[in-house]
Amino acid sequence: MCRQSLFLTSLLLLAACGMQPSPPVGGDLEVGGTVLPVPLPAAEVRSGGRVVPAVQVFRIRLPDSGAVQVSAVSAQLQLRGNLRLVLLNDQGVVQAVSVARDRFGVVAEIYAYPLGLTPQVFADTGIRLNFRGTSGQVFYLRVENFATEPDTASLKAVWFTPDPKGDPSQPLQPLSLGDTMGAIEFVGEADMYKLNPGSGPYLCFEPGVLDLVAKVSAGITPRNPVRLDRVMRVVNLSDLGFTPSIVVVQERNQSMAGFNDPESHFSGRYTLTLSASPCP
Repeated sequence: MCRQSLFLTSLLLLAACGMQPSPPVGGDLEVGGTVLPVPLPAAEVRSGGRVVPAVQVFRIRLPDSGAVQVSAVSAQLQLRGNLRLVLLNDQGVVQAVSVARDRFGVVAEIYAYPLGLTPQVFADTGIRLNFRGTSGQVFYLRVENFATEPDTASLKAVWFTPDPKGDPSQPLQPLSLGDTMGAIEFVGEADMYKLNPGSGPYLCFEPGVLDLVAKVSAGITPRNPVRLDRVMRVVNLSDLGFTPSIVVVQERNQSMAGFNDPESHFSGRYTLTLSASPCP
């Protein structure tokens, strides 16, 4: 009885910390495009209709610092596939979870609703997520099959180059007249742009499919920025009552991100437009 209590307490603590108990590691996933065929048994349906996925776990050790995209494609069930990826660090803390084929997020958002958040049709039947790491850092990837039939996933990890626009670690790019496209490709990402005096005066925002906001302010950490989103998409910079100098774009809750390519319908992309006349 004491051992059972300790075991249950440990599981509750793991869940509270965003940690997930995993089966033993099934192998290493190298970064660089190597495709692994991953056989996955059928998910188990328990009492009350609760689905417990079949799981395989792989270790990812980064040989260099950089950005990585991992993907899993159902090679067997294809469009009937129901896969999910969960990325954990070497402490077992969840870093990112796939939500749909065009987006991913963190544990607070993801485990609240089932896989396949929004039914969509894509040419690419796979799921994926992005993350950053440093040389020698170790991550663990859970590949989960929620389908009630066996499946085989084609699993790979590749280096990729994030969109450099708006990167706050670089000199801030000034917004110029016309369109500037960027992308929120990582959970918690915030893109920053500089506004030159007299810009615009109209600033328009197209947030794409993610819940993105563009914050306009006189500094990087304002108390009350002017927010543009999918409801309020345009502002006259001359009417703000302060001299706007910074635009910060991020996902509203900093808990989800998307991708930046045609296969995922540009889910992470946004467009900022400076115009001398009101935007259409």
